[in-house]
Amino acid sequence: MNWPSRSSDLNPIERLWDVLEKGVKAHHTTPATLTELWTSPADILQAIPVERFRKFVESMPRRVAAVIKARGGPTRY
Repeated sequence: MNWPSRSSDLNPIERLWDVLEKGVKAHHTTPATLTELWTSPADILQAIPVERFRKFVESMPRRVAAVIKARGGPTRY
C-alpha cells in the first residue's frame, strides 16, 4: 500500500498525543521535580481506558478509506 508521507490521518498515535496533551493541559499543577515531570504524563496515559485505544485502532479502516478518497489530501480526521 502506498502510504502518504507525514499523514497523521493514518497514524493512530497522533490521536493518543491529542489525548495526552489535553490531559497535561487539564493538570493545573506545574511539576516541581524531574520525577514529577515524568510521572505526570505517565499517570495520564495509564488513566486512558483501554476502550479508547481500541477505538483508535478500529477507526483505521475508515481513515484509510478517507485518505484514499481524498487522494492523500486532508480528511476530517
